[in-house]
Amino acid sequence: LAQTPLLCPATPILLTAVRGKFLADIFISYARPDRDKIEKLAAALEAQGYSVWWDREISGGAEFSSVIEKELEAARTVIVVWSEHSIGSHWVRDEADFARAANKLLPLSLDGVAPPLGFRQLHALDFSRWDETAEHPALKELTQSAGAAEAPKLEENGRRQAPSSPPPRGSITKPGIAVLPLANMSTDEEIEFLADGMTEDIITTLSANRHLSVPARTSVFAYKGQSTDIRAVGAALGARYVVEGSIRKMGNRARVTVQLVEVESGAHLWAKKFDSALHDLHENSDEIVEKISGSLFAQLMWSEADRAEKLQPHDLGPWEICMKIAARIGQAAGSVSTFQNLFPEMEQAVACAPDFALAHALYAWGCNALIINGTYDDDQLLDIIARAKLHLRKARALASGDLLTLTYIGAAENYAGLQERSLHTLESVLKRNPSNAEAWYIICQTYAYLGRFDESRGAIDRASELAPEAGFALLHSWYRGVTEYLAGDFELAAPLIERHVLQMPDYGYANVLAAILAELMGEHTKALRYIEKTKQTNPQITPQKLAGMLLSQPDKEKGKREYALLEKLWAETD
Repeated sequence: LAQTPLLCPATPILLTAVRGKFLADIFISYARPDRDKIEKLAAALEAQGYSVWWDREISGGAEFSSVIEKELEAARTVIVVWSEHSIGSHWVRDEADFARAANKLLPLSLDGVAPPLGFRQLHALDFSRWDETAEHPALKELTQSAGAAEAPKLEENGRRQAPSSPPPRGSITKPGIAVLPLANMSTDEEIEFLADGMTEDIITTLSANRHLSVPARTSVFAYKGQSTDIRAVGAALGARYVVEGSIRKMGNRARVTVQLVEVESGAHLWAKKFDSALHDLHENSDEIVEKISGSLFAQLMWSEADRAEKLQPHDLGPWEICMKIAARIGQAAGSVSTFQNLFPEMEQAVACAPDFALAHALYAWGCNALIINGTYDDDQLLDIIARAKLHLRKARALASGDLLTLTYIGAAENYAGLQERSLHTLESVLKRNPSNAEAWYIICQTYAYLGRFDESRGAIDRASELAPEAGFALLHSWYRGVTEYLAGDFELAAPLIERHVLQMPDYGYANVLAAILAELMGEHTKALRYIEKTKQTNPQITPQKLAGMLLSQPDKEKGKREYALLEKLWAETD
């Protein structure tokens, strides 16, 4: 689906004059008993400027299958209309499966029926109350999700003309990741079936992220059983990364091995093995699929950030800038230089792609992180608050079903003190994609500030399970320490906080927490050293700027005592 979902004005395309002569932007998959309603839906979309294809004019047989396949492949968006009639249709299910694998599925429910099992990961737009007008909220949400309509340029033969120039600098790239079939390293046919099924599940899970381009099953399974050159595969599938691996039977156990390879260099960016009882793997492979998918996406994001750091400024687009911003927040969270240096890049990202929801979400998160960590000059505060509110509002308006953007919206909401809203946002993300390691790590903080400490511990455990080496892994032990500190278990919290200070010595708030914990445990001299270090590395920080963090603890009286303790330590080091 398009990454810039605001619908731009477009001249309506007179599709009836050229029907069948060019491939349409939107393919509608539906069941025949719903034909009358689909005709009205297609007409409403065409009036908005979209070219729409639905099978009202072709006959059955070989021609039917051939035309369907061509139109499905060419469409930018595939609208699958679920209804009491279509949930039992093999044609509709096949078309929905193709669209999901190609990352262009847009489901809607015509009569309020839930999509069939296997297709409920994506939210289905509710058209049960659509009044057949363009002003109805259901149609507006549909057009926003489908993206802006573009009038196709036609060649003399009526086919869609290929673009003659590269995309502009403000265009949003989608890194391609091709998941090759897992190889069966045994002679067991059941392992062969299991390997194919797990490959499909990994493709489906990764395809749920609209920022990735994931080749469909039909494309990657052409390489099954072949000894392939990764560079050739990447070039053929338009992928920047290739996933390969195998399943090996070892008695009554099985080992799944997976590698992430960068196509350009041929380098292995990540590799891991997952061991399981063979019976467990047969009965429930979902857990390993989630771990593989979560690790793959976290590693890919970090690789994209590293790639962006090496690009020349004129080669950076909105996606690349966003990856740099996310990585810097994770790698040097809380330091003055990190947040102050983010502003020019955040401004650049939203300037070159004003409707890119991810850029606005990261902008809001960065602003709110700067505020709660106290790393701002006194005269900046009102401006930063205004920016945070503006970009959070824009991110929400543009996000639609974008799970990555919603993850960072949840982070921005949590840092703004909107824990209940953050919880709703992040739980909705995790319901649709339980392998989202970033969402697990962020919701840990939300649970902790709501006083739900066991759930916070469970969330950080899950984040560490899914992405122990990449993404925000460096912050996992830090947030476990914060959770234990908020829960009042100072003996567990202190070593975790101190370890983070060693990893990130310029993180002011980490030094402040280490000072408070040292003082609570009777180490006064040590506490003063941490405060002195805070003042040296973060001169903007004052106790007043950190009051929001300390006083918003679930135990308000505990927060007041520790804030008073901080003021005392601060005065002693003046």
